[in-house]
Amino acid sequence: MALPRIEGIDPELILKVHLSAPIQEETWRTAGFKVLAQEPGGILVLFSDDTELKAFRQRLGEYQKGVQGDAKNPAYNQLFAAIDDVRSLSASDRIGARLRADGKSSAADFDARENFTIDIELWDAPTQLDRQVRVQKIVEHVEKAGGEILSRYIGSTGLIVLRARMRGSVLRTLIELPAVACVDLPPIPDLGERDPPVVTVDDVSAPAPAVDAPLIGIVDSGSTDHPLIVPSLVDSIGVPEKLGTADVWGHGTKVAGIATFGDIRECIARGIFESPVRIISAKVVNDEGRFDDTDTIPDQMERAIRLLHQRGCRIVNIALGDAHRIPYDGGRVSPWAATLDTLARELDIVIIISAGNSSAGQRAPWGEEPEQITRTYPDYLVIPENRIVDPATAAIALTVGSLAHANGLPTDGSGGAELRAVTSLNLPTPVTRSGPGANDSIKPDLVDFGGTVLFDGMTQRIVSGDQYASAGMLTLRPDYLDGLLTSSTGTSMAAPRIAYKAALLLRAMPVASANMIRTLLALSANAPAEALQCLQKLGPDGQRACLGYGVPDIARALDSEERRVIFIADRQELATDQFALYRVPLPKEFQSTKGKRHIRVSLAFDPPVRHTRLEYLGLRLNYHLIRGMQPDAIFEYFRHRTKEEAPFEKLPGAAKCPLGPSRDLRGTSTLQRSTMTMHQNVDRYGDDYYLAVFAERRWAGEEIAHQRFAVAVELEHEAEVNIHQPLRVHLRA
Repeated sequence: MALPRIEGIDPELILKVHLSAPIQEETWRTAGFKVLAQEPGGILVLFSDDTELKAFRQRLGEYQKGVQGDAKNPAYNQLFAAIDDVRSLSASDRIGARLRADGKSSAADFDARENFTIDIELWDAPTQLDRQVRVQKIVEHVEKAGGEILSRYIGSTGLIVLRARMRGSVLRTLIELPAVACVDLPPIPDLGERDPPVVTVDDVSAPAPAVDAPLIGIVDSGSTDHPLIVPSLVDSIGVPEKLGTADVWGHGTKVAGIATFGDIRECIARGIFESPVRIISAKVVNDEGRFDDTDTIPDQMERAIRLLHQRGCRIVNIALGDAHRIPYDGGRVSPWAATLDTLARELDIVIIISAGNSSAGQRAPWGEEPEQITRTYPDYLVIPENRIVDPATAAIALTVGSLAHANGLPTDGSGGAELRAVTSLNLPTPVTRSGPGANDSIKPDLVDFGGTVLFDGMTQRIVSGDQYASAGMLTLRPDYLDGLLTSSTGTSMAAPRIAYKAALLLRAMPVASANMIRTLLALSANAPAEALQCLQKLGPDGQRACLGYGVPDIARALDSEERRVIFIADRQELATDQFALYRVPLPKEFQSTKGKRHIRVSLAFDPPVRHTRLEYLGLRLNYHLIRGMQPDAIFEYFRHRTKEEAPFEKLPGAAKCPLGPSRDLRGTSTLQRSTMTMHQNVDRYGDDYYLAVFAERRWAGEEIAHQRFAVAVELEHEAEVNIHQPLRVHLRA
């Protein structure tokens, strides 16, 4: 089993092990192995400098003797019983995803005469000296064979990367080396230059929005007289007044730019910065980005939001968080968050909050060394240290997490092998925070693009849109005399995208309640497939904690199609401890046409809240989707019964539609969205389903007799079938 010696390279053994059950790392260590990597599906990559595997063979021999004496299991049973398969890492295993996508899956696929520019990732070594020695031996091997090393990065926590140029004949030998973890084409930049594009006022036009366009209030660091935003900026206020209105700190202008225009790149491409919304700026932090020393934050927030509401704002964006970045630990909700919820309920407004960005330095969730982010992403996203921060725990306000808009690498190739992408399009931004919220409610509610970060090995820093425009979301530059555009990264850039989308809904439905706006945002949202795949190993709870209900699609929310329809009920009220029933008609074409189809339910309500209670919501709403039953029978199952009445039998299991997330998982959230997917004929359940909505009193007093809410139901069939027309005929009958 000893490996052949390759000139200049010490023999090592790298094994790929498939496990049926987890094995502690210490068990591998005592057997003579070091764990190099973990992969999905119970796969470990192990290293041993003992190519004869003496310690491992000794343990295997003991195990193969079977049960000895009074023992219940053979020696080392925990180790060997969990191993399904062991094999050496092959050359094919070392070929990366981009090369595989290019049709290269084995050494023979590389044309010996073709030139390749590749990134070579090496397995880690015990010490920094060992890492340097390992790199030098690979360098000598490549250069001796006629290749060229373009750049190299030797990290201190496991990341070792070289960028090289070589012929296919050299690459064929390289992937045979045990020290090589992966060989792949360098990541291709997928958006933007290192610096923001140069745009002048002469290049674009910026017409004023309509006089009745929806108003978004931006509670932040103030505003500037930026020429592209001035046409949309209706008013600027300071709370307190002594703060003034000027955006000296520079954050508010960036947020307002995205809230005003949505996608800045699209505006550049069209050559026109035309906004469908109007903006009012409320400055609540001083010129150093700190809150006022004399006012409490709840009082300051209440005054600012009431002033915005008096001026006509029904959407308020707050991309500010506690600078201490103390993650929510499951206790009581803060007075700040409770104030926002109370105002959202009282004023019937949509408040949008950023989930918060990860801490840096010693408190960074990926580890103290910046390089560790390349190794621990995305696992650290859901650890307690990376939970949402105040005021993102607010229950009625919409909390927004962030997705990467690209891998963030600049197209000019600057940075070499030392500049590493952490993620790619549609994956969670590496600095976004995760839920759950109070009482395990679903938080964040939604996600949208907020940019990404890169690891710069040259400077040993994590860099963002502040350093590389390609890594951030393009927006308006506060010091506009030095350039109109800049970029930035974080949930502060994702939240105003949701505010912009909420405003588009309000423009189309000007009398809609805040609950209906929230309902439709969630109804139209979907989590990107790439993000779900990336977070798969974290399970459904981890996916939900990072993505919430996903990214809203306003076109889906506003328009029905032949194969997709939406029913809505706005400004509904339900007596406490009672339930309401809504008929959901299913046309025959939806029930019986072959193909995948779904029923999706979305509900939003705004209960009283109290931050002094662990049970934060004074009321809860929830729902069942019932099939195969008539209304009278459903009422009989769910109606309140007196003590003298005999208990009624439980609702048949088949009658409850299997919606996901389940009733228990969504039950503590004020915004609930769940889906049932079907593949087979369901006409046996009849033409009408019924949505039963329940109001459950918690601590709310008798003075609160009703709870208002909005609800929407979507039917969609993947086949080209017209369900819209038969529903119109059915409902008019």
